[in-house]
Amino acid sequence: MSTRKPKKVRKMRGSRMHGYGRIGQHRKGGQRGGKGKTGGHKHDWTYVTAHDPDRFGKQGFHRHTKLRQSHTTINVGEIARSLSQFTEGKPATKDAPISIDLAAHGYDKVLGAGSITVPISVTAPIFTHRAAEKIKAAGGKIKGSVQEPTKHPAPSLTEPPKPAPKPKPKPKAKGEPKTKPKAAAKKATGKPKKAPKSETTTKPKPKAASTKTKPKRAAATKGKAKT
Repeated sequence: MSTRKPKKVRKMRGSRMHGYGRIGQHRKGGQRGGKGKTGGHKHDWTYVTAHDPDRFGKQGFHRHTKLRQSHTTINVGEIARSLSQFTEGKPATKDAPISIDLAAHGYDKVLGAGSITVPISVTAPIFTHRAAEKIKAAGGKIKGSVQEPTKHPAPSLTEPPKPAPKPKPKPKAKGEPKTKPKAAAKKATGKPKKAPKSETTTKPKPKAASTKTKPKRAAATKGKAKT
């Protein structure tokens, strides 16, 4: 048999305030901190951060129903794949392209995903810029309004891509010489190469033998010593 925790009132028998101090501190709603979600940004903030972190702040927005635009769309590739359903099995040629009314089939916008090679004449309220280009490139026609391209339009199918501009060479500073001096070139390459010896080289002439003569003063001193 489980034992329950004894109630606090059993211990506080005979007490006037039952541990709450001043009379009236345990009455009415001042003790519980408010009703409902009161104090979620104050004394109950720790509960909010732990159990309901998305209570405050913005999470998206809802546009007014009058401003919402919902289109039933179809891609160019889907038209090419299910062409037999729209044309009822009739073949399409360049001289007589088959006309398709997508509004009658419940579509009001043609998108440009996919590819088409069959010439067809498509009627729809709205065409994207890329969808109109693809249908015209295949030899077909469009009847309806074409949306303006976005800030980053897709590459055109009819016009060839423009070559990228070549980078301009950086201008040289005014004080720099056009060519390096010879001394700087020698330092960069190393020791200068010796000039090749010519085939006809002349040997240096031998010096003539010198006749050494004793000085006169030395001879005079020798004669005085003998006498």
